[in-house]
Amino acid sequence: MIIKTQNLPEMDGERNPLVMKKVIHRDDQSNDISITWVKIWGHHKKLVCHVSDRAYYIIEGEGEFNVDGYPPGKVNKGDHVFIPKGVPYDFDGHMTYLVINGPAFQAGSDVYLE
Repeated sequence: MIIKTQNLPEMDGERNPLVMKKVIHRDDQSNDISITWVKIWGHHKKLVCHVSDRAYYIIEGEGEFNVDGYPPGKVNKGDHVFIPKGVPYDFDGHMTYLVINGPAFQAGSDVYLE
């Protein structure tokens, strides 16, 4: 199956300054993995997900991630960030990235802490 990102509808982030496109998601493709394309400009509020591990791949731009238990770190194009389930984190920047969840993202699984 080939999914053309340019053909997917953009959705606004409800709590954060971003737009996103659901590339692979629970409702249509898989319960095991989800991928979302995101463009953010600013601060993503602190949250924790108790359901999925998360991996971020930075397509372009730069930012900084703050993952509890780890020193803050700057990210740039080509970098990856891994967030184990149950670990709070936040980040900010002007970036385009992919966020991959395993198992697939489930609505209501993110708990915002700020």
